[in-house]
Amino acid sequence: MSSAGVAETSILSTMKRLFRMDSVTGVASVELWVLMTTLLLVMRFLLDCFGPWHADRAMASTVQVIEMLNYSMVHYSIGLMQLSAKKVNDYFQVWAVLLVTLQYSVKVGRLYRRSKQTPLLDLISSFWVASLLRMQTFSLLRIPLWLIWALNAFRIISHFFSSERAATINQENTRLVSDYMRYEHTLGLSGDAADSDDAFRMQSYKYLVSGEDLVLHDAQQERRTESAQYKIRLDPNNNKLVTIEKIWNVDTGRLLGGDTENRLKDVCLSFALCKLLRRRFYNLPIHEASLRKTKRLVFDYILQEKNNYERAFRITKVELSFLQDLLYSKHAAMFAGGFPVFSMLMSLVLVAATGYLAYPVHYIPERMDQADENIITHGVTVTRVIVGLIIVKELLEVYQYIFSQWTKVLLICKYIKHQCMQNRMVEAAMRIMFWFVRCKWDQKIFQYNLLISYSHIRKKLPRTIKLESEVKTAIFESFKGLQQHPERLETYFSNAFGSNKALMQQLTLENELEADTHRILVWHIATCFCEIHYSDQVKELGVFLLGNNLLDKESKTAEVRPHYLTAVSLSNYCAYLLTKALVPDNGFVVTKVFNAVRKETFCATYCSFFQSMGDVYNKLLKIATEVSRASEEVVGAEGEAPESSVLVEEKIKMETNEEDHEGDTNEEDHEGDHNDFNNSKANDQIPDREDDISGDDGIHNSITQMGARLGKQLTEAYGDDKVHLWRDLSVFWTGFLLHLAASTRASKHKIRLAGKGELITHLWVLLSHTGFLGNTMHGQTLLDPHDLDNADPLR
Repeated sequence: MSSAGVAETSILSTMKRLFRMDSVTGVASVELWVLMTTLLLVMRFLLDCFGPWHADRAMASTVQVIEMLNYSMVHYSIGLMQLSAKKVNDYFQVWAVLLVTLQYSVKVGRLYRRSKQTPLLDLISSFWVASLLRMQTFSLLRIPLWLIWALNAFRIISHFFSSERAATINQENTRLVSDYMRYEHTLGLSGDAADSDDAFRMQSYKYLVSGEDLVLHDAQQERRTESAQYKIRLDPNNNKLVTIEKIWNVDTGRLLGGDTENRLKDVCLSFALCKLLRRRFYNLPIHEASLRKTKRLVFDYILQEKNNYERAFRITKVELSFLQDLLYSKHAAMFAGGFPVFSMLMSLVLVAATGYLAYPVHYIPERMDQADENIITHGVTVTRVIVGLIIVKELLEVYQYIFSQWTKVLLICKYIKHQCMQNRMVEAAMRIMFWFVRCKWDQKIFQYNLLISYSHIRKKLPRTIKLESEVKTAIFESFKGLQQHPERLETYFSNAFGSNKALMQQLTLENELEADTHRILVWHIATCFCEIHYSDQVKELGVFLLGNNLLDKESKTAEVRPHYLTAVSLSNYCAYLLTKALVPDNGFVVTKVFNAVRKETFCATYCSFFQSMGDVYNKLLKIATEVSRASEEVVGAEGEAPESSVLVEEKIKMETNEEDHEGDTNEEDHEGDHNDFNNSKANDQIPDREDDISGDDGIHNSITQMGARLGKQLTEAYGDDKVHLWRDLSVFWTGFLLHLAASTRASKHKIRLAGKGELITHLWVLLSHTGFLGNTMHGQTLLDPHDLDNADPLR
């Protein structure tokens, strides 16, 4: 017998010894089903701990499948318990209660996000288990089992209503904050002085940190009286309100005053800014966008050069973590009414009751009915494993309650409001506690090089690289330039190449494209062309062995290196954004255009399996030197840029789809003629992609040719002056990235909050707080089915 056969036989014999088949039902024993269900529930818990997975379609589907299997296996196991014994034994009662408790406890993500049927299913499972508990059992088990069942059922009901209540509180607070920001700058002399005095003071900001829900509750109570006012006007001097001004007014030498880097104060600032930013998801007005003090908060405080702009990413990361909890976690619901003391106490009581079960379980084998044909071989061990998992999970939840950013903000606000907490012992305990609460962005960005990924048969996945200090400096220097010249957000092209008028005239045609997607692709190919052109070492590299990364990072001189790193890394990053459709354009258009250009690039640059980057460069150079027939016609006649083959194809497809849609409303007797018309139109006007790009003729007026031509123009214009070339490309890509961040819909950034955070989303947060809101109307909505699928892959 082969080694594989011996191993298989050994495993099967072990399984037979451990879990005997059920002689009543003729299937696997209840013990085996309980253990398998427990392991699957634990897998769901671990996946949720590393989530949320809404941005990853494959993982989101996996989690959903596991969730459905959990419900099915829990119910199936409970059903077997009723069928496989003459009377329900004690093991079955314990396992049923523990499985239902664990099924609910493993839900780390946002509770009852999809529908109100979920709590109903959880309650039905609990009532089913209650029917098993009505059977006779000994007193050592009866009391803890009923206590665990009652706690679990109560948590299901209370968490459902707390989720509904939290959603209401969030909406009311958001509207209240939006109205408060209408007049915040007029409150007190400090607000007016912020616009007239050159000295920057954080005390001039009365942004709300906490307490507005308490003031709103008091106002709602007063409305029942005749003297109540219809409109609520918040007074920042109210003792129940904590503002940025009050936090920064804390005496030096204390918990907050002794923090020289303002790390604790910045957490509160992030929480206050989170309340302002979430208005963009509800299409509420940003009243303070045009104020000078709004811009100064970002330019003069957040964008400090100390530690290479470490504060900027620290504040935005914490702010985005609050938004992520609000949208994709149950943390926001649990902390909506303050610290979740009641939920934490229920978890601790559940830990105590569940832990007690480990003691009376060892008496169960003595009470088992020997006439029962079911033989449970490892009942005590299986029970204690489940008990241990529930205890670990509940303690982990208590840990998450205590050591979270939400708790940190609440404690700092309590510290501000109550003088009794401002003593050395409390401050020392808070410092120790805050040390365990960390939130830091890894500052990694994805790289996607179109020429590497699609100039070879072997496709390459995006890779992450560390965001270099030179790149961060270039981005934020470009960002800070918006303080004096806000128009640069739209004039990024002239900012980079405006000093060279001759070059500007040559590059105008390549820059006047219909959408940002086309601009990204053209300039990305041109940047890759320049990267290969100026390095003989890169030309010798084999495409097969390369990954999506910088090709010539080490050989650049000190004068060229920072500009090269910025231009190439941001070019590759913008190309990666197209793979996620995280750009201002419609997601459907982005996907179609990007897929077409990838095919064009492969057919235009691939020549052999072992080709080098020099071969790719030569193919692009050949394409760039060819004269396009369409360019001769259009440019010669009107001086306008010819439409690329991708643009023409997408336009024809959209026109065809519109006619198809109109044809659906016609009567049935015209359906045949309509289909014939569409078929002829598709055959005559839409070029066959395989035939069209199989030769050099198919690349005329394509995005690939435009990018190669642009790269050739850049290398010819700058010649051997690599410093100025990479410097101008660096300025272009930093300005272009800021433009993309500001112009992308808030709803698209909202989708990506489910992940670890993108650089463009961090920049969008900073731009929003600076008053650059983009030109998109109703940016909180997702009108494209492609984007809706990304928002909820399982809808």
